[in-house]
Amino acid sequence: MASEVSDLRAVLFDMDGVLVVSNPLHFRAWQDFGRQIGLVVTEEMFYREFSGRKNEEALEALFPGRFDADQRAELSRRKEALFRERYVPLLLPVPGVRELVIDLRRRSVPLALATSGPPENVRAILRHLKLEGAFDVVVTGQDVTAAKPDPAIFRISAERLGVPCERTLVIEDSVAGVRAARAAGAVCLGVSTSEPPSRLEEAGAAHVVADFTGMKAETLEAIFRDARGREAPDGPMGTDAP
Repeated sequence: MASEVSDLRAVLFDMDGVLVVSNPLHFRAWQDFGRQIGLVVTEEMFYREFSGRKNEEALEALFPGRFDADQRAELSRRKEALFRERYVPLLLPVPGVRELVIDLRRRSVPLALATSGPPENVRAILRHLKLEGAFDVVVTGQDVTAAKPDPAIFRISAERLGVPCERTLVIEDSVAGVRAARAAGAVCLGVSTSEPPSRLEEAGAAHVVADFTGMKAETLEAIFRDARGREAPDGPMGTDAP
């Protein structure tokens, strides 16, 4: 790829809702687990607090003071173990995502997976999708102290790839994830598997798609260039970006 400021250098994928249609199954897992421990998580609560965030943060937001930090971590660990055992085999890829990842790999575009989920989920889902080894860098919730919308997860991903955040395209399905991407200085492509397109656009997504059907590396490059071209000179890129 050329060295122009408007050219894309790397692509950073979220996992849940981007690689796989997983939020409905995560919700079902929380319902199943909640029944075991006497915890009620409604659909509204799930999509408001859990989508794109660490479980521990969502639990504290929903049930302030009810659990200490160790208890929240243990509840999260047990719920995710249930999710992997019961629901990962049922996961479907977001249409077109495997083909897009394979095309990006063929074009030697550096790729990162940046997810609030735990490493065990990453391994299980990549194995399920037959995408093991597809990502040059994997950053999980264990690698950051603050979850999205904090931009740290994308900044770390870009740093490990050796590219400036401003030269990356982040693909996200959640409002928190879009806000994190924009705070990191990246261009964000929204995928409306979890939120209406309007909410992702309001959060800062440059473009929103329903899925990845027919998309290739050139599609992402065009989205990135268009977004940078629409920015004011004193926008996130600035005029002296590498």
